[in-house]
Amino acid sequence: MTITLSAATTQVIVPQKTKTISTLTVQRMVDLPAQKIVKVFVQELNDPIIVFSGASYDAAGQWTDSDITAALLAKF
Repeated sequence: MTITLSAATTQVIVPQKTKTISTLTVQRMVDLPAQKIVKVFVQELNDPIIVFSGASYDAAGQWTDSDITAALLAKF
């Protein structure tokens, strides 16, 4: 039997992994102007954190370490 849904849905196939962290150790920051993205790699997480993209990238302009810190704190 096949059931056609009225709209496509996204389902979680692999359960979400969680990790409790209290500090972030920045290993490197990567600015990709052509893609309008700033990624921050931290020791505590496997994937980079995108701190600026698109319009927020444009608004940040010449960002500083303080801007990165504020953006990271806003995400956590």
